[in-house]
Amino acid sequence: MLIHGGGMDSAKLSWDRIIENLSHQAQVYALDLPGYGQSEYRSGVQYSTNFYAHFIKAFMDELKLDKAMVMGLSLGGGVVLSFTLQFPERATALGLVGANGMAKKWEWHFITYHFYVRTPLNRLSLYMMRKKSFIRTIVKAGLFYKPENITDELLDEIYQEALNPHFGRAYESFQRSDYMGRQGLRSYFGDQMPNIDVPTLIIHGSDDRTIPVDHARRAHKLIPDSELHIMDECRHWSQKEYPNEFSQVVGSFISRKLS
Repeated sequence: MLIHGGGMDSAKLSWDRIIENLSHQAQVYALDLPGYGQSEYRSGVQYSTNFYAHFIKAFMDELKLDKAMVMGLSLGGGVVLSFTLQFPERATALGLVGANGMAKKWEWHFITYHFYVRTPLNRLSLYMMRKKSFIRTIVKAGLFYKPENITDELLDEIYQEALNPHFGRAYESFQRSDYMGRQGLRSYFGDQMPNIDVPTLIIHGSDDRTIPVDHARRAHKLIPDSELHIMDECRHWSQKEYPNEFSQVVGSFISRKLS
């Protein structure tokens, strides 16, 4: 079960380069979370980590899936952490990829929230994602390490997501629900990580600027049965920039832990 990240993301955008590889070892589901991709957005809903964790459970119930390995990227990482802690009997294993839920606060926490999230700059940045030059800047700054890997095809993939009529709405709702002022983030699960009792694979970019790699190292120490794979020369989208290495790491984990 593959859960994408926030902002401009979707199941197809996050996971299209690895689904076929993983499908040789497992039945793979990649979900568009409510408010993303081709899933419906509803005004008035609080799109929180907890909301999405319950959505995964409801999805599994609907398909009569008793258990699954749940893997989440960025925002999705916090979602699968929440899911595993709330419904441990439904998770065979856990995968955390540049995951939210590891950090108690955002980088530049107070400034980020009060001078960006709660201002017109947030909405403006979403509007600017409809310009490929701005998309390239964002990808280079935070998502891909090597400029030569930022292709026109990649930029067009992101641009197509940005044309979605409800693009960014659910993520704005998530940002508001997640921030607790000086207390940090509602989606922080560091204190509960020692309670995770399923095999856990942590994959993190060595140069991730969104969630610095030290948070992944700390999570590895806190989660009892965990493995940490740090991808060199890599930022936040490891599965997108290095799909072959990523698939090999996940495939090896599945073979050793779940076969």
